[in-house]
Amino acid sequence: MNFLIVLLAIIIVEGYGELAFIQRDEWVRKWHQGLAKLSFLRPFSKLKIATFILVPAAVLHLALATLAQNHLSFLVFVLELGVLLYALGRGNLDTQISLLSSDLERDDLQAAFHDAAVFNTAYREGNAASTDDLRNEIFAALPYRIFERSFAVVFWFFFLGAPAALCYRLLALYGDLDLENIAVDTEEQSGKQTPAGKWLWLLEWIPVRLLSFTIGLVGSFSHTLAHLRDLIFCSQTGTAELLRRCVNGALGESANDNIEDVALTKTSINAVASLFRRAMTAWLVGIAILVILN
Repeated sequence: MNFLIVLLAIIIVEGYGELAFIQRDEWVRKWHQGLAKLSFLRPFSKLKIATFILVPAAVLHLALATLAQNHLSFLVFVLELGVLLYALGRGNLDTQISLLSSDLERDDLQAAFHDAAVFNTAYREGNAASTDDLRNEIFAALPYRIFERSFAVVFWFFFLGAPAALCYRLLALYGDLDLENIAVDTEEQSGKQTPAGKWLWLLEWIPVRLLSFTIGLVGSFSHTLAHLRDLIFCSQTGTAELLRRCVNGALGESANDNIEDVALTKTSINAVASLFRRAMTAWLVGIAILVILN
C-alpha cells in the first residue's frame, strides 16, 4: 500500500503543485514555542529536539495503529497519504525553478538573486553578493532542495512508514524554527553545527548515497562514480556538498572540474531538474519491482 500512496502523492503534487491547505506549519510553530517555554528543557538541546520530533510521530503511530485495529483501512490510507503530502517539502519547486530559469533567460540578475534565495540551504536569505556567488549558491543548494522535498521523504515513508517521513520533515523544519540554528558553511554545506543538523545529516546519509548512485545511472555514470568513490564513506562532507559533486558528475563534469567552469544559464538549471526527474522515475520503477517481488 505504501507504493500506491507514494504514487498517488506524486501525482497530486505534480497536478496541483501548491499544497498550502495541507502543508500548514502553524501547529509546528506553536509546538516549538511551547517547548521553548519549558525551562527544564533549555539546558538539554538534544532532549528538546527529540521531544519536538518524537512526540508527534508517536501520536501519529498510535492513531494509525488504532485505526488499523478497528479495521478502518480506508482511514489509514487517507491519513498516511495526508502525512506524506504534508512531509513533501514546501512550496511549488517546479514554479520556483521556472521563475529562476526565466530570470536567467532574460539576464535579469536582480530578479535571479531574489528568486534564488528560496533554495538557500542555510534557512535564511541568500548570501550571494555577486554573479559567481549566485552560481555557486544555486548549484550547491538546488540539488539539495529537490532531494529534501521529495527523495528523502519518499525513502523513509516507503521503508519505515508515515511516522518516519514525519520525523524527517519535522527535523528539516527545525532549522527554520530554532533560533540556535546557525548558517551552513557555504563551502561544505554540511549543516552539522547543531544537534538537529547532525541528526538530519544522519537521516539523509543512506538516501542521498542511493540517490547519487541513481543519478549516475541516469547521467554520466563514470564521472559520478569518480566523485562518489571519494565521498561515499566520508563523515565530514555534508549532504548538499555530496549532491553538488555527484550532480556535476552526472552532467558530465569530471572530478577535476570546478563549479566555476559551469555556466549559470536556463539550460544548466533545467538540466539539473531533468536529471532529478529521471532519477525519480528510476526510483519509482525500482520500488515497483520491490513490490512485485514481495
